[in-house]
Amino acid sequence: MRTILIILLIIAALLTSCRARQMVPADYPEPPPDEQIAEMPEEPVEPEEIPVVEESFEFEREDDEIDHKVNRFFVILGSFRVSENAAKFKAELEEKGFDPVILLSETGFNRVCVDSFSEEAEARQRVMQIRRSYPEYYDAWLLIRRDM
Repeated sequence: MRTILIILLIIAALLTSCRARQMVPADYPEPPPDEQIAEMPEEPVEPEEIPVVEESFEFEREDDEIDHKVNRFFVILGSFRVSENAAKFKAELEEKGFDPVILLSETGFNRVCVDSFSEEAEARQRVMQIRRSYPEYYDAWLLIRRDM
C-alpha cells in the first residue's frame, strides 16, 4: 500500500511540474503588421462560393477613380489594415501582370482590387478565373460599392 502511495505521489509531482502548453504573457508584442488580414470567413471557400461584402469606399488615387468610377463590382485579392502592407501587395500583383488599385474602405481596410465591373456576373466570372489561374488567390472575393 505504501509503495502505491509513493508511486501516486511521484506521478502527481511529474504531472504538476510539466505544462502542456505555455501561457503567453499579457504584454507579449503583437505580430508584425506585414501579414495579410482576411476579413472574410476563416473556413475554406468552396470554388463556387464567392464571399461578398457591400460597403462604401474611396479610391487611393484620383486616376484610379476616373478609371473605375462607373463600376460597382470590385474583385478583391487582399485586405490590409496597414497601408504600407497594401502597397507591398499591390507591387507583388503588378509583377504578376495585374493592374491593381487600392480602395480605402469605410471600415478602415485598404482593399487591393485587381478588376472592376458594372455587372455582377462578369465580376463573378473574373473571381473564378483568378482562382483557377492563381491558386494562391483561392480566397478572392467580391466587393460591391454601396454608394452608387
